[in-house]
Amino acid sequence: MRPLPLASVIAVAVALAGSRANADDRAIAEQAFQQGRELMAAGNFTEACPKFAAAARLSQTAGVRLNLAECYARLGKTASAWAKANEALTLAERAGDTAAAELARGQMADLKPKLSSLTIGVPRAAVVAGMEIALDGEPIPDAVWNTPLPVDPGEHEIVVKVPAHRPWSTRAVVTGVGTRSTVSVLARLADEPGPATDLPARASPGATPILAAVAGGLGLVGLGVGTAFGLDAMSHKSQYQQHQVDGRCIDEQCVTLSSEAVTSATASTIGFVAGGALMAGGLVLWLVAPGRGAEGPGIALAPVAGPQTAGVGVSGSW
Repeated sequence: MRPLPLASVIAVAVALAGSRANADDRAIAEQAFQQGRELMAAGNFTEACPKFAAAARLSQTAGVRLNLAECYARLGKTASAWAKANEALTLAERAGDTAAAELARGQMADLKPKLSSLTIGVPRAAVVAGMEIALDGEPIPDAVWNTPLPVDPGEHEIVVKVPAHRPWSTRAVVTGVGTRSTVSVLARLADEPGPATDLPARASPGATPILAAVAGGLGLVGLGVGTAFGLDAMSHKSQYQQHQVDGRCIDEQCVTLSSEAVTSATASTIGFVAGGALMAGGLVLWLVAPGRGAEGPGIALAPVAGPQTAGVGVSGSW
């Protein structure tokens, strides 16, 4: 990328002098900018860029960002350079600085064919309510999921978060200037909360039958509870009916027995529903459990949600 002409350096100095920031900020920004120019002139771009970045935080001027964009470009950080040139263009147009605006457009035109991109692919079946995705610590709006995002070449971290689940993370490497990469987000999230980590995709083969047995046992308990409350509801119903006249309660005892019958019936329904669900889940786990002594097979559980569905997806390999 061609270096900035001397005229842009003069323009920056004038802009800094006219900044609305307080005197201390102007002085610090001017010093950081001059140090950045000296370092960049000496070819020390690694140390020059932080100087320009510090000046940019204290000065809302196009010229500082033009120099920062130039510095990033020299380090091969094409996406960062393009972003700063774009900021410079916005500030220059707002200030009516046509010279700085033209320089910014030139920088952006030079950088555009060199931009690398990373697409974060999110399958519809992997979308979970409340899901958040961050790229290198910065939140990524769902509107730009599945679309190419300009990134600097190198390694990037993607973290997926869902309420009440442990985050899932992975890393993607963008190999060079002008390359296009894609990473697919699979919502493989543990059931318990915890710190961000790369989670194993599979459960232990030996753990699957145990989980199936536990789920089945809890299902039997739920069915037993449902049965007990059902019998209790029938007993209360028989008792309050004895106090009714023409199908209506005529005393306080009848009303109390009727209320207790409804409560027991509700508890019975909950017990049967929960028990049945646990029994079904235990059966599924048992059927997909790998055989003893097998190496490699396992299952993966993932929350699944869509416009009309919600639940847990189960996948296995044998």
